[in-house]
Amino acid sequence: MKRIGQLLILVILIGGPLWTQETTSNDAPATRADVEKLFTTLHIHEQIRSIMEISAKQSMQTVRESLKQKLPNVTDDDLDRATAMTDTLLKSMDLDGMLNDMIPVYQRHLTKSDVAAMSAFYETPTGQKLLREQPAMTAEAMKAVQPRMEKMLSNLMDQAEKTARESVSHSQSTNNKN
Repeated sequence: MKRIGQLLILVILIGGPLWTQETTSNDAPATRADVEKLFTTLHIHEQIRSIMEISAKQSMQTVRESLKQKLPNVTDDDLDRATAMTDTLLKSMDLDGMLNDMIPVYQRHLTKSDVAAMSAFYETPTGQKLLREQPAMTAEAMKAVQPRMEKMLSNLMDQAEKTARESVSHSQSTNNKN
């Protein structure tokens, strides 16, 4: 779950600069205030929260289905507790702190003119539409890749089980030799 959140933040970090313009090397670095204004324009707090909630919901559904297949004795109560723990984790995340941690990253990679160009775009009707539609597009994209992710997770769990069995078998054969 933690990796999904990190991946989503990485996508946001990488995706934002895709809309920047090429700048000259003597352009001034973006200030903290520039980046904070950009974050406000991007509604980044709400975007991250929305993406994390969507991701967690879809991931938990995938995990629930996979666990039911792999562990037939798992109960709905067990699965509900896991879901509740995930919900609690999401609600306890310090998004303000995370955004504060991200500001220096943006400052290292973006100049004042980059931030100004991004802000100018996102303040347009098209930019605002993209921001409004982003959560739905993300949800639909995640749903589209869900079967692929389920297969990958199933294969990963099969491999983990195989590795565990081999490890136990190797450990037992080593103990029998001693």
